[in-house]
Amino acid sequence: MELKATSLLLLMCVGIIILTSNEAGAIPRCCLTATKRIPREVLRAVTTYETQSKSGRCEIDALILHIRNSKKFLCAHPKLGKVLKKLKKKPKLA
Repeated sequence: MELKATSLLLLMCVGIIILTSNEAGAIPRCCLTATKRIPREVLRAVTTYETQSKSGRCEIDALILHIRNSKKFLCAHPKLGKVLKKLKKKPKLA
C-alpha cells in the first residue's frame, strides 16, 4: 500500500514539473505544418510572434503567431514575417 502511495506521489510530481516548466527542458511546442494564406484581418490581430527553426528541436521553419484575445496560436510560413512587419508599420485609418 505504501508503495502505491509513493508511486502516485512521484507520478504527480513529475506531471507538475512537466506542466509548469518553461521551454528549457520541457517538451517543445512545434508547428507541424505552416500555412501560407492567412487573412489580413487575422494578421492585424497578431500581438507577437516567434520564429521556429528546423535547426532546433522542431522539424520545419515557421512563425508562431499569437493572436489578440486568443489562447491558441497559428503556424505561418516564414515569408509572412515580411507582411506582418509591413502591417505593423502602417498607421490604422479611422
